[in-house]
Amino acid sequence: MKLHTARWLLAPVRQLRTRRLMARHGATLAYDTAWALITLHSAPDEITLVRAWARERPGAAPGIHYDHWHTLSQAEQQRRLRWLRRRGHSPIQLLQLDAGLIHSTGLHVLDWGRPPIPAAQHHATPPPWSQTRDQP
Repeated sequence: MKLHTARWLLAPVRQLRTRRLMARHGATLAYDTAWALITLHSAPDEITLVRAWARERPGAAPGIHYDHWHTLSQAEQQRRLRWLRRRGHSPIQLLQLDAGLIHSTGLHVLDWGRPPIPAAQHHATPPPWSQTRDQP
C-alpha cells in the first residue's frame, strides 16, 4: 500500500486519538500540537512531516514547557490530581516521546506542571508524578 493511501485510510484513527489526547490533557493543548504529538507517537517515520508543519508555524520556543499549578482553577487542579493518582503521569508524558525529539521537530508543547506536595508527604515516599522526566 502506498504511503499516501495509508495516511488517507488512517486519518480518522489519528483524528480520534488527537481528540482523546486533547480531552485528557485539557484546554491548554491545541489541536495542531495534539495532532503532531499523536503523529510522532503512532507514526515516527513521519517526523519530516511534523518538522515541516512546525517550521511553517514559528512562535514560542520549541520543547516541552510546563504550566504553573497555582494559576489553574480549583476544578482543573482536582481533575489533574485524580488523573495523576490513577496514572502517575500527564497524558503527554504517557505518550513516552523523547524530549529531544520534540525539541528537534520545533514543537512547543505545554505540559502539566508539578503539583505542590502536601506538607504531610514531605518526609514520606514521593508521589509518582514527582518523578516525571524533564521537569524543572
